Amino acid sequence: MAVRQMQRVRIFAHSSHRASLVKDLQELEIVHINNVNEDIESSIEGESRSKIRNLQNDISRLQSTIQYLSNYEPNKGLLNSLMGSGKPLYSSSQYAEIGKKAESGEWRSICDECKMMEDHLSRLTNQENRLHSEKESLKNWVNLDTAVENLKDTEKTAIRVGTIPVNTYDNIINEANSSNIDLYVEVIGGTTGEINAVIIFLKSDEQIVAPLLAKNGFSTVSFPINSGKISERLKQIDDGIADIYAQRNRIRQRSQELASHRPQLMATYDYINELLSREEIKTAFLNTEYTFMIDGWSRKSDVPKMKEILAKKYEEIEIYASDPTDDEEPPVELQNNPIVRPYRMVTNLYGIPHYREIDPTKLFAPFLTIGFGICLTDAGYGFTVALLAGIIMLLNRKKGVGDLIRILFLCGLTTGIIGTITGGWYGITAKDLERSGSFLRHFVILDPNVKQIEFLALIILFGYVEVLFGFMVKMYMSLRDRDWITAFCEKLPWILIMILAGVPVLGMVGVDVPSLIKKVALVVILLCAFLVILFSGRDVKNPAGRIGSGIFALYTNVTGTFGDTLSYMRLFALGLATGIIASSVNTIAGMLWASTAGKIAAILVLIFGHPFNIAINSLGGFIHSMRLQFVEFFTKFYEGGGTEFNPFRKKYVYIGISDEIKN
Repeated sequence: MAVRQMQRVRIFAHSSHRASLVKDLQELEIVHINNVNEDIESSIEGESRSKIRNLQNDISRLQSTIQYLSNYEPNKGLLNSLMGSGKPLYSSSQYAEIGKKAESGEWRSICDECKMMEDHLSRLTNQENRLHSEKESLKNWVNLDTAVENLKDTEKTAIRVGTIPVNTYDNIINEANSSNIDLYVEVIGGTTGEINAVIIFLKSDEQIVAPLLAKNGFSTVSFPINSGKISERLKQIDDGIADIYAQRNRIRQRSQELASHRPQLMATYDYINELLSREEIKTAFLNTEYTFMIDGWSRKSDVPKMKEILAKKYEEIEIYASDPTDDEEPPVELQNNPIVRPYRMVTNLYGIPHYREIDPTKLFAPFLTIGFGICLTDAGYGFTVALLAGIIMLLNRKKGVGDLIRILFLCGLTTGIIGTITGGWYGITAKDLERSGSFLRHFVILDPNVKQIEFLALIILFGYVEVLFGFMVKMYMSLRDRDWITAFCEKLPWILIMILAGVPVLGMVGVDVPSLIKKVALVVILLCAFLVILFSGRDVKNPAGRIGSGIFALYTNVTGTFGDTLSYMRLFALGLATGIIASSVNTIAGMLWASTAGKIAAILVLIFGHPFNIAINSLGGFIHSMRLQFVEFFTKFYEGGGTEFNPFRKKYVYIGISDEIKN
């Protein structure tokens, strides 16, 4: 059982020890604390609530500053960005020193200055947008050689400023002339399709001119200024924009200087976040005037250590530990060896097991890995995936790498082995190896390009074995829970049916099976089928209903197992597709190889074709192999949905702590 044993712990202590005990528990990182105080608002001290609000405000300020300064850090380069975790590392002593500075509030001045600069930048942006908008509306009137305030009606004349469509300009002039109207039009400039103009006419003619202008598409323009020449205002706008650029440049330079403080601000954030978590966890305690109680869960192996450490430090403390009762649902922590441990990522995606369930991680890990290898079926591709994953693991050995990288490393090695025995090397098939006389041909056992039926049969057998294994795990769980009827009258009969169903299949593929074995197998299959029918519906009281329910259960088992097994054919399709695409890349490159330019093109085809094939089929292989575990394997015995063991501990968002770092 790879689920760690848990014990429920209750810690009673004097209120004077609350702060120091919380800090010690955070350092120990072994207690998953339950909230027993969520409905007792009155017991939460006002002081704690005030501290939480203040710390949350500090966290918000730091986060905003860190985000702001991230725009002004020097570029780390592509390689460092890809390979580095991005987290600055500190030793424990360095982190403690940062904690002292954090509590002194030295960081606040940087946050205040960054906030001020950020607000200033926002104002500059708004101001710049307004100036650009104003410039856009004025730039086509730059040739208007008079002040805006002069464009007003006089006692006898009217002045209109606006735009006229190019195709109606002549109409206005001609109609005004034919009507004997004194109309003066000064063209200032214009854009494609429009003319900017100042029109002057006698007020006495307005009843004629106004309809004339409207009919021909005249549109009045209002300037965003009330006085001065437009050319002068445009000069002022350009000067204003230049000043904005200068101010922004000064802010950028100062921000770049402050960006050197960003790593320390990140450490300060994590330290204050640590203080916040301590204050927040106090609200989960059951508090009285003089005492408080902490309720939670701890690993059974950690309880003696916790009792010893806390008893030495505190006199007014009592710790009670008990095994979980049947109606309690403890949190779950999975315990796996280093090889299997990365596969917990897949388990977590589906849902971690309940406390009394079996951890499926070590059960499905071999099947997922082999399934991935079948999907690629190319040794060159497999070893490439393993090499890349290994390089990432090596470069990040101190910082740590994700579980997915470790899984890909193992899957890559497995693919390399499967590809070796199937004769695939970067699209070079077993036939090519045979023709070239390569020593690699001696490792080929099955060429899927030639013996496709045999390859498909092996994959179906692989899926059948995993489905059978799933039923076996369910039988084991029934035996463990002392559910004898389910184990011996439901699961065991079906397991025997699945095993003995192989006897007639052997005869179909040409294996000489003695008739006695065939008869015995048939009798056992019929007997087991009868047991499945008889006991699968045992909860139904009506005899006819019980038999009907049993028949349906048998039918469901047969069709379900058949469908689940056929689902593994997707591995066959992906395996062949990978090889075909790889071979096609080589064929295209070979066709281009004849000329010098063709050689360059061929190299490009190889450089981009094979990596693309590796990437797309690795993604497909992992997803489809994982889907088979979720749908075809887990459904036989696994439910999931447990609560993850989450001990109260320090959580670092931005930094890492490593005692290998020298001060």
